[in-house]
Amino acid sequence: MTSTARIEVQGRFCKGCTKRIKKKLQLVNDINNIRFYPKESLITFNFLKANKLSIALNVLSEMGYPEKGERVESYKSKCVC
Repeated sequence: MTSTARIEVQGRFCKGCTKRIKKKLQLVNDINNIRFYPKESLITFNFLKANKLSIALNVLSEMGYPEKGERVESYKSKCVC
């Protein structure tokens, strides 16, 4: 059964960022229908297993887009626009 993730990330992202983020998330098996809502700093996608959601959250954090509320030592938005 497919579930939908609705991830609010810290900071902002632009159209250029969405391309990079999407490319990385598509490398995670069983994640699809990736959508971006820059004004809300929101990313949504469908996933099949909970561990895929965990992997996707790690990918976002490593790229500089940690989930809102996630504690990070030093945070700086990767968006340069």
